[in-house]
Amino acid sequence: MKIAHENGSYQAVRERHDDRLRLLLLSSDDPHHLYLRAALRARFKLVGAVVEPSRRQQARLWLRRKYIDWLYRYYHIKRQKWTGRSAYRERYFEALMANLERLPVELTPVDHINSAPALAKIRELKPDVTIVCGTMFIGRKVLEASGLCINIHGGHLPDYKGNHGVFFAYYHRDYDKIGATLHRVSLQLDGGDILEVAKPNIFPHDNDEHLYCRAVHMAINRLLARLEGFESHGQAIAFRKQEEIGHTYRHRSRKPHCDLSLWLQRRLGRLHVPHIPNTSVS
Repeated sequence: MKIAHENGSYQAVRERHDDRLRLLLLSSDDPHHLYLRAALRARFKLVGAVVEPSRRQQARLWLRRKYIDWLYRYYHIKRQKWTGRSAYRERYFEALMANLERLPVELTPVDHINSAPALAKIRELKPDVTIVCGTMFIGRKVLEASGLCINIHGGHLPDYKGNHGVFFAYYHRDYDKIGATLHRVSLQLDGGDILEVAKPNIFPHDNDEHLYCRAVHMAINRLLARLEGFESHGQAIAFRKQEEIGHTYRHRSRKPHCDLSLWLQRRLGRLHVPHIPNTSVS
């Protein structure tokens, strides 16, 4: 299958009746990455998955002497565990995977996503479309070898780039900007053209983890629908240019006092999360 490209729009062109897209996944190993892998494998020709494990991402920060970044990432790993958020995320996506057939996938664990082994595997697999979720920054060589490269970003673009996008929208009471974004991968962090933004339902009892899981789940479902239409029904995938606005957050941006402030406000009855029942896609 070939992919034609013109003016930000992509079209799948069948050369034979049985042509299928060759999909590749570049991801880490969190519960939502495992669900994404299983969902892609169940519905499409997933030729492989290059996995950059979270522990190796952490180790690489230390090896590169980024000690402050290493410390904040370590803190967030522990915070997720201590607050029960990591257990919630695992339960959420494990329940979704119970409905999927566990089909085998060729896995290639790598120390980092731009390493020579990762690049060699991508070039060997020759994907038509590459899905990215949870890796470190994608470099030029990997991007050039990856075909049409689409990222699932846990935040509302262009407003919330980088890390903890859902949290900071929640923290700033910017409830209309809570979502997850499908966008083209570019050499600018979270700066590629946008396919769509998935916005979850919001309920008064929600914390940022509830909203993150629902937003990413919804974005994955939207991606599956887009790929199905692209492969089977000739529906074009069209991107729109991303505005140069918003803010980029890092792991170090989410300091302990941010979470403590939200916890105190909820305990004191001063955190009023609105009920926004209408799921929307933009």
